[in-house]
Amino acid sequence: MCSQTESPQTENPQIPWPDALQRPDAAAVQHALITFWQLLAQLPDLLNRQEYLLADYLTFQLRSTVLDMMLALNGIQWPTGTTYLNGYLSAQQRAAIEKSMILPEVAPEGWIGRAVALLVIYRWYAPQLVNAFGLTYPQPLEDQVWHTLQRDLADWPLTVTTDDRIDDRLTDEHAKH
Repeated sequence: MCSQTESPQTENPQIPWPDALQRPDAAAVQHALITFWQLLAQLPDLLNRQEYLLADYLTFQLRSTVLDMMLALNGIQWPTGTTYLNGYLSAQQRAAIEKSMILPEVAPEGWIGRAVALLVIYRWYAPQLVNAFGLTYPQPLEDQVWHTLQRDLADWPLTVTTDDRIDDRLTDEHAKH
């Protein structure tokens, strides 16, 4: 995946970006770190009430938050009105996020799987964003939400680790809870 100093378009730097790009705002990145956990905290209630349409929308919002984080680490904000998102992400980034789009069946396990896939990505990006932007990681919020997930969702895993295939530079230290 691309760091803040690398761009996904480094293979062909002669091609201009299709959008006017802006650097990410540290306050917006901090907001994304918090928003992810606030959104994820809603999943148990939705699944336990079988509100599957809202669970689907929630995982869409989680994915959007993670995409904002990916773009921020790539050094840009989500381009307003863009119709060209793929070029702002590396092939590895796209593959990781696309895995979170799969829902094998309409059942709680499907949305839990999506949420876990997005959490794996989040846990890879969050520490890097905290370091790159001098932010505060929302650990108390994560602890509170983690407790709620484990208490209220029987199928929520006890631990979530990051798959090192997301990026060759990944270490397990970033991913373990």
